[in-house]
Amino acid sequence: MRSTFKVLFYTKNQSVKNGKAPIMGRITVNGTQAGFSSKRTVSLSLWDVKANRAKGKSEEARTLNQELDNIKAQITKHYQYICDHDSFVTAKKVYNRYAGFSEECHTLMVLFREQLESYKEKIGKGKAKNTYRGLVADYKSLLLFMKTKKNIEDIAIDELEKSFIEDYYTWMLGTAGNANATAFNRINTLKWLMYIAQEKGWLRVHPFTSFECKPEYKKRSFLTEEELQRIIHVDLKYKRQRAMRDMFLFMCFTGLAYADLKAITYDNIHTDSDGGTWLMGNRIKTGVAYVVKLLPIAVELIEKYRGVDEKKDSPDCVFPVGEYNTMFLSLRIIGKKCDCHTEITPHIGRHTFAVLAILKGMPLETLQKVLGHNSILSTQVYAELINPKVGEDTDKLCEKIGHVYKLAV
Repeated sequence: MRSTFKVLFYTKNQSVKNGKAPIMGRITVNGTQAGFSSKRTVSLSLWDVKANRAKGKSEEARTLNQELDNIKAQITKHYQYICDHDSFVTAKKVYNRYAGFSEECHTLMVLFREQLESYKEKIGKGKAKNTYRGLVADYKSLLLFMKTKKNIEDIAIDELEKSFIEDYYTWMLGTAGNANATAFNRINTLKWLMYIAQEKGWLRVHPFTSFECKPEYKKRSFLTEEELQRIIHVDLKYKRQRAMRDMFLFMCFTGLAYADLKAITYDNIHTDSDGGTWLMGNRIKTGVAYVVKLLPIAVELIEKYRGVDEKKDSPDCVFPVGEYNTMFLSLRIIGKKCDCHTEITPHIGRHTFAVLAILKGMPLETLQKVLGHNSILSTQVYAELINPKVGEDTDKLCEKIGHVYKLAV
C-alpha cells in the first residue's frame, strides 16, 4: 500500500523572543508524526500561517524559504531511501535518519569525530600533534561547507556521491579562498574517511575514487652549498646557539624533520659489518619508515653530543632539542649572521638535504626512502626546484651528441 508522507513547518509562538519565533517542523507518515526544530527563526509578521512559509519577496523571505525547501528536500530523500530499503516506514524512522540517530545510519561527521578522538589518543605514541591540528582544521572546514552550502550539519555516508566532493572542492578554492595544496589535502582527508567506512562495511563502493585533483605546491626554499659552509664555520658566542646550529646541520645532512630529530634515540643508530653508521626509524608525521646512511659530519655531530649535560633529563635522546620556537628564533639569528638569502627555519634543513642529494646524483627512489615519503610524487617536488641539475644533465647529453647533429649547409 502506498504510504502518505508530508513535511510542514510552523512557528512556536509561545517561545517568541525579540519579535521572532522558532520555526518547527513536523514529519507525517501513515498517521505517525515526528517533530523537530529547523534551527531557524522568523518574525511573526513575515510568517504565512496557511502557506507554512515566509510571505513576500524580500531577501529575508526568499532566503528563509530556500532553507526550508532544502530541509524538506533532505527529509524527502531520507524518506525515499527508507521506502526503497524497508517494508515499514514511520515518521520517527525518517526523522532519525535525517538527524543521523538511526543505528543503521552512519554519518560522515560522526565518523570524522570518532577518528579525531582516536588520533588524539595516539599523539606522542607514533602520531604527531601538528597532524592532529591539521585534521581538526579539515573538520571545521567541512562542517562550515555543509552548513553554508548544503544547509545541513551532517550527512549519511551511504548518500554521499561524487557531486558532493566536487562541490566541496569548488567551494574551498572559491568561497573559502583555500590554497590549491590545502584543498588537495582536505580532499584526501575526505577520501581517507571513506576508506575507513569501507573497512567497517558501511560502504560497498567508495564514492570519491573517481574524483581527482592535483596540488600546486609552494616553492620550497633551501640553502646553497656556500650558505651551508658559512653556517658550519660561523663563530657563535653562546653555547646554546651553537647547539641549535649543530642540530640544524644534522637535519641538513640527514633530511630529518624537527619532530623526527627530537624523537631519535641511540636505539635508532646502527652500525653495519663494514663500519658504516645508519639511522633508522619511523616518521612522526606519517609513521612511514626512513633509513639514512650517515655522512661523516652527521656521525661527528652525534659523538659531539654523547653524554652532554643538557640531556640529563632524557639521556637516551641523541640531541638536546628543546622547543620548536627556541630553535626557530636561534636559526633566524644565525641565518642573518651568515647573510643567508633564505630565512632559516628548522624545516629548511630537510629541504636542503633533499636538494643537495639530488644535485649530487642520488636517485629519487632512494631519496624517497631516506626522507620517508609515502609517495614519490612528494620527492619529485624537490627535483623540480633544481635548474642546475637540468643544466648539468643537458651538458652531459651535449658532450655525447652535440657534435653529431648539425644543420645541412
